[in-house]
Amino acid sequence: MKKLLLFTLLIGIKAQAQELEGGVGGGFSINGQPTDNMVYKGDQSVMNYSTNLRLLYTTKNLWQIGLEGHMHELSSKSSKKYGGYINNALLVDSIGGDDKKLVYAKHAVNIMAVINKRFDFKGGASYAYIGGAIGVGFARNNAHKYDANESYNGPDGGRGIAFGAQLGYAANVSSNIGIYLEAAFRYYNFDYKDAGAPQIWTNPQPLKYSIMAFPVTFGLRYTFIKIPGSAYGTYNKYNRRYYENKRYNRGKY
Repeated sequence: MKKLLLFTLLIGIKAQAQELEGGVGGGFSINGQPTDNMVYKGDQSVMNYSTNLRLLYTTKNLWQIGLEGHMHELSSKSSKKYGGYINNALLVDSIGGDDKKLVYAKHAVNIMAVINKRFDFKGGASYAYIGGAIGVGFARNNAHKYDANESYNGPDGGRGIAFGAQLGYAANVSSNIGIYLEAAFRYYNFDYKDAGAPQIWTNPQPLKYSIMAFPVTFGLRYTFIKIPGSAYGTYNKYNRRYYENKRYNRGKY
């Protein structure tokens, strides 16, 4: 009876996650051009910084669910020269056409719920994954501070729905420590309640735009919990070995 109860407990463990892992990484990001009433649109991509945090739970069927976040800059350059605007007490004569950056958000932050399908190699020593994500995004900036290489700094306070996809590869370095490389696509929809769209002099409108970003990050991962995906190696009450594949099982439990 005790062996039967132990086996039942192990079967319950089978339905739980195989791994719980966290990761932190850094890399670079490029982005597309903003839509809607953001009139300052670049035509030259800029390579920006990117950071990444993630916490993933892997089920016995190799699905990963969890949370992932990026922080990166959204900016580009424009060969076109636009008219300027008044930024509170700061008068900006012109924007673009000067080989300087148009900074839409110095710190674009997303917090996403993710689901990935994982594909193991060598018994889980490494794996590839692909999946989707949905969550929220925030555009943070200091519109009143310009660096020497900046032609435009967008306002602070954008927020809205974000979604995207990601694919990557991870490998173990030791039993708990590993590395990962991820390429992601993130699509932001930013609304600014307290900032107007630039270059609209009559009938002012709140600033609103969508923009795509492609962060690529390399990082370290740590596996906090590992739970066997099956009760392999246990025995039934007839002292017969139990295997995950039922066609190899003998006897009745």
